[in-house]
This record gives sequence, C-alpha cells and structure tokens, in this order.
Amino acid sequence: MAKTLEVPARQGRAIFVGRGQALRVINTHGHQVVDFWAFHAGNSSNYLSMKHCRVASGHVNPRAGDTLVDNRRDPMLKFESDDSPGIHDSLLPACDRFRYIQLGVKGFHDSCADNLQRALAALSRAAPETPQPLNLWMNIPFADGEVQYKPPVSKAGAAVVLRALVDCVMVMSACPQDQGNVPVNAGKPVSVHYELIE
Repeated sequence: MAKTLEVPARQGRAIFVGRGQALRVINTHGHQVVDFWAFHAGNSSNYLSMKHCRVASGHVNPRAGDTLVDNRRDPMLKFESDDSPGIHDSLLPACDRFRYIQLGVKGFHDSCADNLQRALAALSRAAPETPQPLNLWMNIPFADGEVQYKPPVSKAGAAVVLRALVDCVMVMSACPQDQGNVPVNAGKPVSVHYELIE
C-alpha cells in the first residue's frame, strides 16, 4: 500500500521517481493549485517542458493519456489518469518574488519559484532556472484573448497520476498565492498530498 505524504500549505516537496513508477498528486481539499515540475535524475538542465508538450500533444493543457515530453522533445512522463474535471494550466509561469512585489506585498512572501529550489536543495540538487510548471488544477480560462483567474473546480480528493518514463525528480509546490484579485486557490492556500506508486 502506498504511503501518503503531505506537501504543507505554501511549501514544496521533491521526490525521486524511478522509471516505471508513478506519482499520484491529491488535491486533498479540492481548491489548491499545485505547480509541478520534473527533471531528469542525472541532468537538471533536462526537464519537463510545457511548450514542447503543447506541440507534441496538440493540446494547450495536458489530458489523461498524453505523453509529456522534455525540453529535448523526448518522452518523459505519461499523464496516466485524472479524476478531476481536467482543468489545468500550462501557460502561466510560477509565482515568484517579483510577482508579489507587483501585487503590493511588502517583505517576504512564499512563492512557487522559491519552493522549487528549496525542495530540490533538500535532495542536494538545484535547477539552473525555473521552468514553466504544469499548474495542476489551476483554472485560467481565456475569453476573447483575455486571461482570467478563477478558483479551481476540482473536488476534494481529486487526483492525477503521472508515470515516469525515465528516472526523474518530480517537484510539487502547494501554491501560496493569496493576494488581490487572483483567486487561484480560492483565496486560501492549503496542503495537498502525494503517493509514490508502482
């Protein structure tokens, strides 16, 4: 039986996932966005690339059954299953300190970009940059070419399964966005959970 682990609200976690294993990411409360990345185990400059995934799949956002590719266009992950309504985002960058400064935050504010580096550091790793994440459950509809920010529509306990096609390090950030008119976490960041499965 898979052990269920927590990504606390506003924090990040990284885990080594061997080829053939899978990560199940659980939206425990239903309204939390998770910024997700994957890096090749032996080379952090080789990573899951959303812009290349869009070309490979023909979808703006991944769907269950898609093969997700890296920045060299090679297969990296299988988006194996998704029991949520399938509303995710592959276009917006991870929040960072500059985003919160623009939103009027004074002083430090947790961010997904910082969470990525801290989570990798816990495994004695680092990323040379912050790649575009797969924003699980982030609801960013486009109408007439305009970006909109909406709360997630997933239910509590919704989960996605991402299976590794190569040895990799997967990283999750329970997005800390809680500022202004950006209700991506329904205004209140909370924890999520994950399981390593065979």
